Amino acid sequence: MAENRARKKKKRRKVQNVLPVNTKAKDTFFKKVYESEERQRRLVSFLLGIESEKVAVACVRPVLFGNKENDFSCICDGLFYVLTEAQASVSPNIIYRLLEYATAGLRATVDSEQLLYGRARVYFPIPKLYVLQVGLETKAERLPEKVQYDLYLSDSYLPVGEKYGENPPEPDLDATAHVYDFRMTLDETLCYIECGELPARFAAYDNDMRNYALVANGITYMQRTGNDSKYTPPSNITTVAEYLQLMLDRGIFVDLLSDKEVCDMTMAQFSRDDILIYQGREEGREEGREEGREEGREEGREEGREEGREEGIRAFILDKVEDGIAENVIIQKLRRHFTLDEKTARQYYRRCGK
Repeated sequence: MAENRARKKKKRRKVQNVLPVNTKAKDTFFKKVYESEERQRRLVSFLLGIESEKVAVACVRPVLFGNKENDFSCICDGLFYVLTEAQASVSPNIIYRLLEYATAGLRATVDSEQLLYGRARVYFPIPKLYVLQVGLETKAERLPEKVQYDLYLSDSYLPVGEKYGENPPEPDLDATAHVYDFRMTLDETLCYIECGELPARFAAYDNDMRNYALVANGITYMQRTGNDSKYTPPSNITTVAEYLQLMLDRGIFVDLLSDKEVCDMTMAQFSRDDILIYQGREEGREEGREEGREEGREEGREEGREEGREEGIRAFILDKVEDGIAENVIIQKLRRHFTLDEKTARQYYRRCGK
């Protein structure tokens, strides 16, 4: 009996290892950038404002997100749990997603039995939440004045002031995400491609985050050039491959972009949803709908481009399934991107996603 009690006590004291990176998850250029320990350390040192000594990768895959792993997380010096997400479209719900990641990640750093039932306090590494925002905007007023700003979970709570007056009950749970927003206007992106001129607000951020944003924004711009009249073709390059060579010539990610496999992966990553949607639009455009760039998807449906559109939908679904995204989330994305009702979206999913 005494031996069994000692064995159980020893088991309770054993701390779980931090969850390792899932090597089977689809790689992305963001993860490739921060694959090296040196870049991880530089990122953490910049975000926290300290000189980090040891960084241990600790990415997680919460149940809510199916097979989807967060972009990059690590334990810094055994004291801070840093979670970083990169996103190419603005979503105010990113703060909740990070909260889910943080909850799953923190639990993975301690003994679950002791956490749930032990009498002694369990100590966690301090969570820090960050968002790297990239993307293109047609209007300058949609961009923030500063690169860095914060998002708060409490901003997403239902308003209660109108019902309860000036002193309603305060929320008991809040979270803060520190955003580094490197979105650019189309004019800014074109100016950077042609002249190498950066937006003034980017000047203080000469680091890998900014370089990642320049690669992402430039690739997205080049992918859309020729498909949308708002995107003026640059005078110095005509393809995504030439843009990546331009990045090399400017000394950006020389170690990564010199590798063809990495370049192919990079070109495929950005604006994947846009590419899949365009696949469903372009069949009809080639039949003489050049004037319909803005309303391409709706006009295409009216002109009977069902075959090309369905191919785009099928590719969209298969891509999301490969990423491990849950069925209900895929259906929501189908409804939003392709303007489908729920019944039709589910029919497409059952036909293409299983």
